[in-house]
Amino acid sequence: MWAGRFTGGMAASMERLSVSLDVDSKLYREDIEGSMAHSHGLHAAGVLTSKERDKMIAGLKSVLDDLEAGKDLFSSSDEDIHMAVERILTERIGDLGKKLHTGRSRNDQVATDFRLYVMRRTEELVEQIEGLQHALLQRAKEYRKDVMPGYTHVQQAQPISTAHYLLSFFFALERDKSRLRHAWETAGEMPLGSGALAGSAFPYPRNLVAQRLGFPTATRNSIDATAHRDFALEFLGALGCLGVLLSSYAEDFVIWSSSEFGFLKLGEAYTSGSSMMPQKRNSDSMELVRGKAGRMLGAYSRLFTVLKGLPHGYDRDLQEDKEPVFDAAETAEVCLQVMTEVVSTLQFQREAILKKMQPALLATDLADLLVEAGIPFREAHHIVGRLIGEAEAKGISFLDLPEKSWKDVPNAAALRKKLTFAESIERRNIQGGTGSKSVAAQLKEAEKLLK
Repeated sequence: MWAGRFTGGMAASMERLSVSLDVDSKLYREDIEGSMAHSHGLHAAGVLTSKERDKMIAGLKSVLDDLEAGKDLFSSSDEDIHMAVERILTERIGDLGKKLHTGRSRNDQVATDFRLYVMRRTEELVEQIEGLQHALLQRAKEYRKDVMPGYTHVQQAQPISTAHYLLSFFFALERDKSRLRHAWETAGEMPLGSGALAGSAFPYPRNLVAQRLGFPTATRNSIDATAHRDFALEFLGALGCLGVLLSSYAEDFVIWSSSEFGFLKLGEAYTSGSSMMPQKRNSDSMELVRGKAGRMLGAYSRLFTVLKGLPHGYDRDLQEDKEPVFDAAETAEVCLQVMTEVVSTLQFQREAILKKMQPALLATDLADLLVEAGIPFREAHHIVGRLIGEAEAKGISFLDLPEKSWKDVPNAAALRKKLTFAESIERRNIQGGTGSKSVAAQLKEAEKLLK
């Protein structure tokens, strides 16, 4: 490739250090599609005749078709995907293949490939997230009349509807889609024509080539185009947020499927047994999703570390930018697939949940009712706290305390009749709340978002 400049060969150790085909071969589709568009650009610039352009594009398509079919076309002498494609093309169409790299550097070539990959992966992951949202919406409709305890600090806090819980997952995923779409927009500027850093000397139609590749526009500065990878950081940041969200709900499912809770059962296909203990049914699917969130966050940290301290312009350090992105994207893909299937098949255990719901879940409702009766909130909070403390000391529900314990509660008998889980939920029909009317509105909004 650069034999004209050097008289000796590269050291074997340097070759091992330099080769990246094992990683960047994943970009073969983007690289070939980019080269096809580049061929059109070279024709418009007067470098290729129409016949040469058509022959080059046909040759590139044959390479793409063979790689898509799983044929092994690569050689141990190929340093990276760019040189591999150019070698294979030249073997098929002759010296014309050597014109492919005219007006192009591997710097703007790889930046284009990488941006195309991030854009494609972003679209695929958004589609997968919507698949998970469809599953959550369907299950929320099924469980809209069910109640369960809502938790803060891993302690029962207030009654909620099961649908309200599932929709909390749905709407959080909506923000993950927004983050990914923003990453797509950041990636959506085409670097081809930027050359190594100063731009091509040929009259290259950058915006026309950008349109062929599906980019909204071309980059505005050739140094920026070839040197920076903030689009990849945005993509990884979005996946990090997605991973943390999936981990949080996976944690819920792990805890709630345990024998101590028994709130839900995961589909058998998403659990595993023990090599020693025959009674075990472990929630491995959710434990793995929870663990892989750390992998996605690690990819973000890894790329940040590579980029920190680089001077302006392309540096070979950027060879290390792709592996964390590939790994995080593939990890997110399988985690979303498994989570979608788990949500679609899990079963909440209504009777077990009701048995575990503690009357203390209604403490806030009693305080609210006292406020409605004219008692200041802090005083109401104190009264209810005293009742809860007394009940705990006696080992009973605060609702079972004798009448004398309720002496400072006005209309105690009437208030106690209102203290039910269903009543508690229906008191919260505020926008976004857990009441049935509010949940119905959330279901309607969720359906609109998926249209």
